[in-house]
Amino acid sequence: MRAKQLSRMFGAFLLSAVLTVNTGNLTAYGAAENTQGTVQQTQSSDANAGAAADTTQNPQEPQMPESYEWEIQSNKIKGWPQGPKVSAETAIVMDLDSGEILYAKGIDEKRAPASTTKIMTSMLAIEKVPLDQQITFTNEVNNIEAGSTHIGIKPGETLTMEQSLYGILLASANEVSSGVAENIGGTVQAFVDMMNQRAKELGCENTHFVNANGLYSDDHYTTARDLAIISRAAFQNETFRNIIKTEYYIIPPTNITAEQRWLNNHHKMLVSGAQHYDGCLGGKTGYTEKAGNTLVTYAERNGMRLVCVVLKDNLYHYEDTKNLLDYAFNNFQKVPLSSYTSLESRPDAFGEYLKEQGMLPEAVQDTALLLPSKAEEKITFKPLLEGDTLNMEYYYGDTLLLSTDTAASQTIQDAQKQAELMARQTEQASAVSDSAGADPESSQDSSRGTSQSLRGFAADLAAQFQELPSWKYPALVLLCGALIFYLVMLIIRIKRSRRRRRREKSKRNSRKKDE
Repeated sequence: MRAKQLSRMFGAFLLSAVLTVNTGNLTAYGAAENTQGTVQQTQSSDANAGAAADTTQNPQEPQMPESYEWEIQSNKIKGWPQGPKVSAETAIVMDLDSGEILYAKGIDEKRAPASTTKIMTSMLAIEKVPLDQQITFTNEVNNIEAGSTHIGIKPGETLTMEQSLYGILLASANEVSSGVAENIGGTVQAFVDMMNQRAKELGCENTHFVNANGLYSDDHYTTARDLAIISRAAFQNETFRNIIKTEYYIIPPTNITAEQRWLNNHHKMLVSGAQHYDGCLGGKTGYTEKAGNTLVTYAERNGMRLVCVVLKDNLYHYEDTKNLLDYAFNNFQKVPLSSYTSLESRPDAFGEYLKEQGMLPEAVQDTALLLPSKAEEKITFKPLLEGDTLNMEYYYGDTLLLSTDTAASQTIQDAQKQAELMARQTEQASAVSDSAGADPESSQDSSRGTSQSLRGFAADLAAQFQELPSWKYPALVLLCGALIFYLVMLIIRIKRSRRRRRREKSKRNSRKKDE
């Protein structure tokens, strides 16, 4: 009996040991980004490494990196809601609709983007190639690092562009990214040149790509600000939005692979689970050993649509992103400026004229700002008309929040001229008043003021002439022609009159001689 009990205890011990080993294996396997079908063959460098690391560090005893204490730029704005500390070296929260920045930490410092690079790759692919176009992959699919993320595409295999985009954005397939780049550009390098050109067109100042998949290179870098700008541009495309919010996608059998490929979305804040975030619209994950964890996340709540970017993060990229999005949603509100009665003009004649004449709604058009729920500083604006483009700058206290460019209507253009005219008249009146009250010793200054007033008078005449209708020019030509004709006729009459008088005088002199 005792022998049986010992046997059972020993068996239980062995079973416990086996289960412990298997549980560890299952934990590591379950952390993989792709867990169904042939995608089980995928070796992920985007999320697996980060997830695997989660199994070795106790989340209850976080070891925050030095970057956790680094300066948060937006927290230095007077009266601005104080944002949370994050372990990411650089981070940003941006309004998707306007481009306004709500949170900023090292946003212009260069960092490796890892697979968030694929946002630019996908955006260009969507813009340049129809979704149903067939793509046959070449040996380029083999030119990726061993162990990096892939879905097992083979040379000669054919997918549609749509299937390829799901492979790029959901499964972060590096070989598909390179194959699509080669197909569109002729060579991968030619496509990368397109990526860099597009980044410049979007206003990115510190971004340089050397590949289409984000595998690490010293010359492959971006910034939190630039990546947010790129992500915002990509989000304008409906196809891109539909793909990134998809939880899984099935690629059917191809001309080479007989099995289906199940692609699961790597972004944990979109799918159900512990990291799920209400309002998440998708995004893109990224990881390499040198880049660390990178993450782009789109989210929508309370009428606000935001994009959050964290770069060079450790295991807390999802927690950092959650805290940043919560900060933005809880501390800001969307305010249409056309109905914001507290909007004031900065010291500027044009801006004050727009406000006084009730033309501000037309100037701000459909612009909306994300403002602190309890704004402690004044919200002001400053307009600038350049040709037929109206630039509007919006400030929170002394901090520039947003700059917009819109086409200026004729009413706005006329208002700018009228504001300038009124400003000059005010200056002239002030100069005359100062001159009248001056003492004799200031006669020289008075003469200068008179000279300036005359110049101002001439400028006023010129301005008033500019405001006349367009027929002013032909009318002026006719008036000048009539004046010239009158002068010519007057000269001719004077000359004739002189000749007549000379002839009459000559006749009188002749009569006198005859007498």
